[in-house]
Amino acid sequence: NERSVSLLQLLGDPAPKQVTVEYGPDQNPVYEFGPNVNTGQLARAYFKSPFFRDFSLLFTIKPMSSKSGVLFAITDASQTVIYVGVKLSEVQGGSQNVVFYYTEPGSQQTNEAARFRVKSLTNKWVKIALAVEGDVVTFYLDCELQGSVSFERSPDEMEIDPSSGVFVALAGGADPDNFLVSAFSVIE
Repeated sequence: NERSVSLLQLLGDPAPKQVTVEYGPDQNPVYEFGPNVNTGQLARAYFKSPFFRDFSLLFTIKPMSSKSGVLFAITDASQTVIYVGVKLSEVQGGSQNVVFYYTEPGSQQTNEAARFRVKSLTNKWVKIALAVEGDVVTFYLDCELQGSVSFERSPDEMEIDPSSGVFVALAGGADPDNFLVSAFSVIE
């Protein structure tokens, strides 16, 4: 599908040396991201500009730590602002948040568009889906609808700068929290 981007595309083949490739129970590859992984690439190599108005982010993950960490991010050229991204917050009191970022280009700081509270996902295989349609983001956990949140965004298209970055398991310099995870992911 020309509108999908897989984790393997974003990582490259072979994957960076800080990413270990194993095979899961269903014989599909499982990518384990270590603490010093660098998966940054130019976003425009994978995503058109303007970026999709409506899109979905799909992740099958097994977080290996209760610490916070970025799952996916498209950043500005200087890697200081996350345009589109997803992060798991640190586990506190047995719960954590799935945070969705959507920031208009030209903004000086990352905008948190929505957050969804879930029980701790640490050491569990889970499927996370975030579907953005218009000004609403809808969150699914293990294919079950968890909720929807309206967020504010411009009617203008989101232009991706030629030097913008795309990252898996981190956000470049835009967020210091690398994600320790076993993962497989597709973006549509």
